[in-house]
Amino acid sequence: MNSSITKPLPLIMTTAEVAELLRCSVTTIERYVFAHQLVAVRIGRERRFRADDVVEFVASRPSNIRTPIRRQRRP
Repeated sequence: MNSSITKPLPLIMTTAEVAELLRCSVTTIERYVFAHQLVAVRIGRERRFRADDVVEFVASRPSNIRTPIRRQRRP
């Protein structure tokens, strides 16, 4: 894949922009903020995210995908 196709991240992003980037809902982003997993900066009444903080958040996430454990049925 050609890396020149991708756009650089903006320096500061809104909650909606981060949600779109991570392909999740705004509510999920807000949960990460309230759980102190994702750093946000308050500017007035608005919440903004630094690109470096978003990249660090993604890098800190587990890279393996866990599958549910199938439980055996009891006879």
